Amino acid sequence: MSTPVTRTWMRRAGAVLAAVAVTVGFTACGGDGDGGGSKAYVEPKGASTETIAVDAGNYYFTPDEISADPGIATIRLTAESGIHDFVFDGAYPGFRLEADGGGGSQSQKIDLKPGKYTFYCSITGHRAQGMEGTLTVR
Repeated sequence: MSTPVTRTWMRRAGAVLAAVAVTVGFTACGGDGDGGGSKAYVEPKGASTETIAVDAGNYYFTPDEISADPGIATIRLTAESGIHDFVFDGAYPGFRLEADGGGGSQSQKIDLKPGKYTFYCSITGHRAQGMEGTLTVR
């Protein structure tokens, strides 16, 4: 038979053990701090030679076909409505812009290399509804 004091201490000890287990679990799952397996994006040093402005709304990017010169550029994402992000499909690992509707924006520099790149919104369901485009670097 346990007393009320014993039950209280057992509950407290159980809560502390649970907190420790969760902390250890999250730490173990954290990997090497690279965002879940892919390399963390490192913004290039140096001046940007151009700014690429992209507007996002519910299920669209404007423009969705972009041409740019190689070199360091700044991409600025502005969300007109909803929450949206801007990521590349298979290129520039870790590069991600996110903006909240009502004019929220985020900018980041990127070192563009010649080629054709697909970008999209990775919010669940957005790409399937047409939120993707192409960046062509000449």
